[in-house]
Amino acid sequence: MTSTPNLALPFLAAAQAQKHVTVNEALSRLDGLVQLSVIAANLTMPPGTVAEGDRYIIAAGATGAWAGWDNSVALFSSGAWLRFIPRSGWIAWDQDVGGIITYDTASGWTALTTGTSTFLALSDTPAGFTGQAGKALQVNGAESALEFVVPASGGSGGAALTQLPVINGDFETGDSTGWTITVGAAAVADWSTMAGYDTAGANALRNGTYVFSGGEGGSAQALVTAYQDIDITGDTSALYWVTAELLKNYQDQDIPAITFEILDAGGSVLATTTASKTDSLVGIKPVILNLARPGNAATARITLSVDRNTGSNNNAAIDNVVLLGSGIGESPAPVPDAVLAQSPNGAAISLHVAEELLTGLSGASVTTIIAIPDRAIVFGVSARTVTAITGASSFDCGIAGEVAKFGGVLGVALGSTNVGVIGPQAFYASTPIVLTANGGGFTGGDVRIAIQYLLPTAPQS
Repeated sequence: MTSTPNLALPFLAAAQAQKHVTVNEALSRLDGLVQLSVIAANLTMPPGTVAEGDRYIIAAGATGAWAGWDNSVALFSSGAWLRFIPRSGWIAWDQDVGGIITYDTASGWTALTTGTSTFLALSDTPAGFTGQAGKALQVNGAESALEFVVPASGGSGGAALTQLPVINGDFETGDSTGWTITVGAAAVADWSTMAGYDTAGANALRNGTYVFSGGEGGSAQALVTAYQDIDITGDTSALYWVTAELLKNYQDQDIPAITFEILDAGGSVLATTTASKTDSLVGIKPVILNLARPGNAATARITLSVDRNTGSNNNAAIDNVVLLGSGIGESPAPVPDAVLAQSPNGAAISLHVAEELLTGLSGASVTTIIAIPDRAIVFGVSARTVTAITGASSFDCGIAGEVAKFGGVLGVALGSTNVGVIGPQAFYASTPIVLTANGGGFTGGDVRIAIQYLLPTAPQS
């Protein structure tokens, strides 16, 4: 054997004269083939201008000095072209196209592929990745794009999470699958039937479509809502979490909100919590809601709403709604909502706390999204000033018609609190809480409200 089997490097013969000639030839071949990077792979004849060490892969139909060298590697060395015949598996970098090419004796030189030629666009995610740390990507409910979501299982440490099915449709295009939509008292099939719908609007905050946006234009200023019920009768989670993003792209008072409720088999509300973006600042507000599972829970209800307060078009939206359960296989947690007693047929009495943070207080009064449920027995409503209130010298906490029912002349300074106990008293209609400004209208500040109440439920069978 006079040369190596793979690169054909010449061997030195015994007692060979001028050994340096053979060694230099071998070094030239190594220099030409190791870390192979060619100037181009589409020429059939040598270029007019070359330099020492230039390398090319010769295209089919070669002529001139390269005649008969199709698919070979050509190296310009010491004023002449050297030919190297490739073997299956050789890899080279094609400088002309900026990509990797590989050789196979059956197909010649071909561009390296990763096994797929198409990929779904991230059309349901923000333009950048800011604020998405720790999230995962999943195909959206319409099976048309990818979206960021909270991972379906926790990382190291903490309780395991399981993701329950929430249908994230695309309301902009009329896909309201799984949702019941209302505008005021009238139900609609999709947003395309709604006058004055802002088709650009909050989309400025997204690089594509998103879950929820819409509003009734004109003077009606209707409350737009959409709700979806998820069956949890067979789920064993002890605690449920809802994550979402509330968006606003114009400085007005349109208020996006999300409410999470757990219902029994008869449709009575066992537990509720809500979050909203009440300030007038443009941007995205991530929210996380959680509720413990009552013993007779049957349905998780997620309600999206946009309160149409100003302007002719809606400028608020809600995106990336995810429902998670944790504590798989554990007993229902007794806090913050506890079933105090329950009959074999599902009749129960449970203790609840519903909480909401009202941000960016504005105007003569502010009304909560959360409400005292129908048939609830209320012990009191508590308040804490989380951010100092401006514009008003004090405020009252109550309900429509009884503005100071849970406390009057409450403090506006940071950290001021009030525990507004009553009766207890039974309520026979869903009743929101109202904060009323004293000494001038609200111009800023944040207040957290908590409703503490008992809720009886009828037998389920």
